Amino acid sequence: MDIGKLLSIVGSIPKDKLKTDAGLKEVIRDMGKKVGKNFSDKELNSYVAQFRQMSKTESVGSLMNKLSKKGINTKDLNNLKKRFK
Repeated sequence: MDIGKLLSIVGSIPKDKLKTDAGLKEVIRDMGKKVGKNFSDKELNSYVAQFRQMSKTESVGSLMNKLSKKGINTKDLNNLKKRFK
């Protein structure tokens, strides 16, 4: 899945679903289904906990840095930066 498609999916998520654990689980489950993956409740709980932790400690800059270390190419990173502005 390319970054553009992922961003369009993320952009379509209603912000109110990100406020509750049940909403996050629903969003993660739906995204998993779109890429052909089914998550167990244990996996969902782990991803929700990771999301909550990242939302408290990460900034756009630190996330961009992590993406570059994971191998996301410069063109995609620049496109992401433009969308965050």
